[in-house]
Amino acid sequence: MREIGKNKFSEHGDVEISEIGNGIYRISGFDDAFGITFNQFLIDDEQPTLIHTGPFGMYKKIEEKVKEVIPLQKLTYVAFLHFESDEWGGMAFLDSADARLVCSDLSSKLNLTGWYNIPVDHISFWDNETLKTGKRIFKFIMTPHVHHWDSMMIFEETTRLLFPSDLFIQPGNNKPVIEEDLSDKMLALYRGAGIFASEWPVRQTSKRLESLSPKMIFPMHGSCIDGSVFSKYTDAILNNKFAYSDVLLGQKLERVS
Repeated sequence: MREIGKNKFSEHGDVEISEIGNGIYRISGFDDAFGITFNQFLIDDEQPTLIHTGPFGMYKKIEEKVKEVIPLQKLTYVAFLHFESDEWGGMAFLDSADARLVCSDLSSKLNLTGWYNIPVDHISFWDNETLKTGKRIFKFIMTPHVHHWDSMMIFEETTRLLFPSDLFIQPGNNKPVIEEDLSDKMLALYRGAGIFASEWPVRQTSKRLESLSPKMIFPMHGSCIDGSVFSKYTDAILNNKFAYSDVLLGQKLERVS
C-alpha cells in the first residue's frame, strides 16, 4: 500500500522575492521533494497582476511577499496559465483581495464549470486577445497540449517579456536570472517527468515564441532566462527528443502490447 501524498511545502521551505526589473518581481520557493522551484510573478502596474499562485501549502508565504511590494487589496488580477495546483492552488488570494481571476477560455469552459466554490467572476481570454494593466499590455497565446490542453502563455508587449508556464523550466535552485544554457537539464527533466505527450505542439509553440524575440523569459520553475540565450532553449526543443516514453515522474510504466 502506498503512502498518501501530502504537500511537503506546507511544512518547510522558504520563499524569496527578487525584483527582476521594471516592477517585475519573481517570488520563488524551492521544493526539496521535486527538486524544482515554484515561481510566481508580481507585476506592479496601475492594476497590479500576479501570475501563478503556487500550491496550497505555499500561498500564505507568497501572500506575505506580495505585501512587501503592494497592499494585498491593491492586487487587481491573478492569472493562472493552466489548471493545475501549482498554477492556482493558492486561490484563497481571492478571499483576501479584490482581485479577479484571469485564465484561458478553455480553462474557463473546461475546468471552472461545475466545481464547488470556484470564482464565477473570472475573465477568460483567447489567442491574441490582450489585457491592459496600465503601462503594460499582456497578450495571451493559446498553447494547447503544451503540458495541458487548456494551456496558455502570456507575452507582455511593451517590454517583450514572456511568461511560458512549464516551458523552458530547469531543475535546481539557481539564481533569479541566468545567462547560461541549461537546456540539457531542461530536456532531462521533461523526459523524467513525462509531461509532454507529443513533441509536435511543443515545437510549434517554440517556433512561435522565438519569432516574438522576448527579452526575458519567466518560467514557472527554475531561473528567469535572459533573452540572449533564449535560442539555446528553443533549439534544444526543436532538435531533440523529450516527449513521454513510458516514464512518469521517474517511474517506469509497463507498455501495453
